[in-house]
Amino acid sequence: MTGPIALGQQAAVEALLAQRELPGRQRERLEMVKAAWLGADIAAIARWSRRTPRTVRRWLRAFREGGLDALADAPIPGRPPKADASYLTAMAQAVETPPRSLGLPFDIWSSRRLSAYLTETTGIRIAPGWVRVLLHRQRFACGRPNHTLEHLQNPEEVAACVAALQAAGEKGAGTAGAVRIALSR
Repeated sequence: MTGPIALGQQAAVEALLAQRELPGRQRERLEMVKAAWLGADIAAIARWSRRTPRTVRRWLRAFREGGLDALADAPIPGRPPKADASYLTAMAQAVETPPRSLGLPFDIWSSRRLSAYLTETTGIRIAPGWVRVLLHRQRFACGRPNHTLEHLQNPEEVAACVAALQAAGEKGAGTAGAVRIALSR
């Protein structure tokens, strides 16, 4: 890198490189700058970064002329996403809350129900299929619920039945194989 880098810029580069959430492309560009001020030549930087020397020179020149801001990615063109941070927060709160406690006439969320509820509460309409994608990205599990009848069973009767089955299994251990053989013929 031609010309010395200021001590304050070195500290700023080091501080940015210490961040875990730094985008990969920006991290690579910062590493190029650091390698250059440590004395690596452009060919060596191009080899380990798997970029052309022309690309390395372009990023070093951008840093020299524009500082740290010049190494960041440009904004992504296009319409901003509908599902912003507030929508994702509302979705997470809704999923973690039983629908009945929100005054809704059902017990389990489906993507269609969740999409309709979030449209009413946030004013942002997102299709049920995209809601499933967002739930997956937020590490929520989607799928069919497993319904059980455990809440209808008497625990004392269940314990008595389990004990009876265990007793029957111990006494009839020698005959179980014979029954299986007889049934298979």
